[in-house]
Amino acid sequence: MHRPGVHFEILSNPEFLAAGTAVNDLLYPDRILIGSAPTPSGKRAAEALLEVYAAWVPRERILTTNVWSSELAKLVANSMLAQRISSINSISAVCEQTGADVDEVARAIGVDPRIGNKFLMAGIGFGGSCFKKDVLNLVYLADTMGLPEVGEYWRQVVKMNEYARDRFTNRVIKCLNNTLVGKKVTILGYAFKKNTSDTREAPALEMIKTLLEERPREIAVFDPCCNPFVVKNEIKALLGPEITASVHVYGNAYDACKDSTAVVIATEFDEFRNQPIPVAAPKPVDQPEPKMLGRKPNPKADPRPFKESAPTENDLLALHKHLVQRDGQTSEDPLDRFNVEPDCDESCPDCIQAKESKETGFATGMGSAEEYKPKERLDWVRIAETMAKPRWVFDGRGVIDSREMVKLGVRVESVGRQHRF
Repeated sequence: MHRPGVHFEILSNPEFLAAGTAVNDLLYPDRILIGSAPTPSGKRAAEALLEVYAAWVPRERILTTNVWSSELAKLVANSMLAQRISSINSISAVCEQTGADVDEVARAIGVDPRIGNKFLMAGIGFGGSCFKKDVLNLVYLADTMGLPEVGEYWRQVVKMNEYARDRFTNRVIKCLNNTLVGKKVTILGYAFKKNTSDTREAPALEMIKTLLEERPREIAVFDPCCNPFVVKNEIKALLGPEITASVHVYGNAYDACKDSTAVVIATEFDEFRNQPIPVAAPKPVDQPEPKMLGRKPNPKADPRPFKESAPTENDLLALHKHLVQRDGQTSEDPLDRFNVEPDCDESCPDCIQAKESKETGFATGMGSAEEYKPKERLDWVRIAETMAKPRWVFDGRGVIDSREMVKLGVRVESVGRQHRF
């Protein structure tokens, strides 16, 4: 809207949402950052936005800075996290040469309060749309402002990330006698992070590209949250249809692993773990229920009769919750505010993929709530029985207990550890 003569303030309000936990991060943020011009009108604008967040965020978690500090803080936050991942991945390479265990090293340094235990899980490198982009943004700033040494320092974070991924991929090839000809290799996990279908900058894609150069009989891919059709089309678009003719994307992990010489774990999905699921200790029968002061009323109780003659929006929402609990029927729009979404054209690619996925029993990877609920862990006994000998599992995310796998006759190579089994 054109408003000549009207003054506008520009605020910087970067988000700090993580893939897979975005809603929770919005409702319960660690901090809110608001950058403004250091002028009276700039500070008034920042205060106005602060009041919006103060409706649900404690004021002590809302930070105000100048615009440059706010913008740079966002880049630095992601760059520091990426740096931490690259740091532990560099140490994992040292561990593999010395006989140290990277998990034990990470645990030992993580108890130091100056270091902490976050982002110390070694693996095949970070992915996603943020880390690499923000690190390279910081590199660009440093280079263009005459700070080449600073730029090179942060550029090394990205180089180390690529090195970790390529080193593990080459380790797979080396263990298979430096040839994949006539062999089937299965990639478990295509998304860059567990419990998401986000494949942007995922390490798995570059791993597949490198493995294809060795001319395997087949590369099988399975991801519990990704639509197989979407993954297949993405790989084709990025690598080319001729190159990827031997890549097959499955909607079932057991079919993907059948007849495989090697299984490579590329994403840290809990479904891929082989440790028993921890069971909560049963509550003693004679333990009395703790008394709760100021107990809140049951949010799903029948709110009728209403306090006012005309029910409020909160009354209607409370009634909806009660009816859902009683009758099992729900509505995505209890206040009848949404416009009816028009039907898609028959040629809609998303609808075609969703229909094909539903018919074949695959996950759609399009945000359905069912897809991101915890799933059963894989039956590794069943997988081992159908694998081709020699059976290898390459754990790029530290989710496999090697001692359990050796009982199944499976050789395991884990990132950050020497071969022991």
